[in-house]
Amino acid sequence: MYDKVKIFVGPKDYDFRHLYFEESDEFLIGVDSGLEYLATLKKPVDLAVGDFDSIDKKIFEEIKPKCNQIIKLDRNKTMTDLAYALDYIYNNMDYNSIEIYGGISGRVDHFLANVNLIKKYDFSMRDDKHHIYMLGKGKHKINNYKKYISFFAIEDCYNLSITGFKFSLNNYYLSTNDSLCVSNEGESGELEFTKGKILVISTDD
Repeated sequence: MYDKVKIFVGPKDYDFRHLYFEESDEFLIGVDSGLEYLATLKKPVDLAVGDFDSIDKKIFEEIKPKCNQIIKLDRNKTMTDLAYALDYIYNNMDYNSIEIYGGISGRVDHFLANVNLIKKYDFSMRDDKHHIYMLGKGKHKINNYKKYISFFAIEDCYNLSITGFKFSLNNYYLSTNDSLCVSNEGESGELEFTKGKILVISTDD
């Protein structure tokens, strides 16, 4: 059992040194070009996954000896590299949570694909400017370390109440096509709802 599975993905436009902190019982995965970040750590990479078409071949050969396991994917595949990695983790490992570094900026289609993956595998995503995660029904205490915080229904959300932030709500029905809860502000608050799933996006942009 691992406490946290930490996955590094591209594009390589974030400073992972400000995001990653070594913890006990962690499992490190480099997906395609994200593998380059892990090469700078003075510890083995537990797993490398991808077709590795986004990483320089010479760099990949230098990193390979640091990897305990490598899953090389065919370029003509039906899943993204990250989707394959998440499916492998879900079916083969015991863990408490998954944290993904990267995967937010760059191609919009890849980002939307990653949001769809959040609904299936329930993980968080971070880069220098964003923190993204999902909440299920219930009452949640939220700490926000960014300038803005937004809430989107990725499944229709019933009886949503928001307190503590700049803009509050009381027993609101937030549908998947409703953008009312964009760009809230505040350092902490509470969310409570009885049904559905909420995507939380904290951002400094």
